Amino acid sequence: MKRFVLAACACLICALFPAAPVAAQTANADKKSVKETARAMVEDRTRQDFEQARDKLSRRDKDTIDAVKILFYNKAYIYYACIVSLGREKFSDKAIGECVQEPMKELMAGLNRAKENSRNPKVPACEAKARLVKEEKDFPPYAFLAGDDVQLFDFKAMRICLTSR
Repeated sequence: MKRFVLAACACLICALFPAAPVAAQTANADKKSVKETARAMVEDRTRQDFEQARDKLSRRDKDTIDAVKILFYNKAYIYYACIVSLGREKFSDKAIGECVQEPMKELMAGLNRAKENSRNPKVPACEAKARLVKEEKDFPPYAFLAGDDVQLFDFKAMRICLTSR
C-alpha cells in the first residue's frame, strides 16, 4: 500500500521541491558547526514545504502521511548532505543546486516507479540494502517527520538492486 501512495505523491512533491535559496542564510554559520547550521536551514524550508503538501492531500490516512514523511525526510537529507559536503568555502545556491540534482533525480525516478516496483519480490531485500542506517543516526528525522517507517534510502542503490537479475 505504501509504495502505491509514494507514486501517487510524486506529482505533488515535484511541485513543492524547487531548489530553495539557502546561501543567504549562512551569515550566522560562523557561530555554529556546519552540520548544526545545515540542519537548521533545511528544517525551516522542509517544515514549510511539508505542511503545505500535507494540507493539499485529499487522503489523510496513516499510509499517505507516512509516505509523504518519507519523501520529505529523504529530500531534507539530500539538501543537508550537500550543504555539509560543500562547507562554507564552496557554499552557494548554484553549488547546492548542482549537488542535489542527481540524488533528487534518483528520488523522483524511484517515486515514479514505486507502484510497479511494489509488486517486485526483491523490494524488501533491496530496501534493506539501500537503507542509510548510518546517515539516519547522523541526521534523524525532524519531530514533524518522525514515524515508525520513516527511513532514509539511497534511491540509486535501490534502482540498481531492483533492476538487477
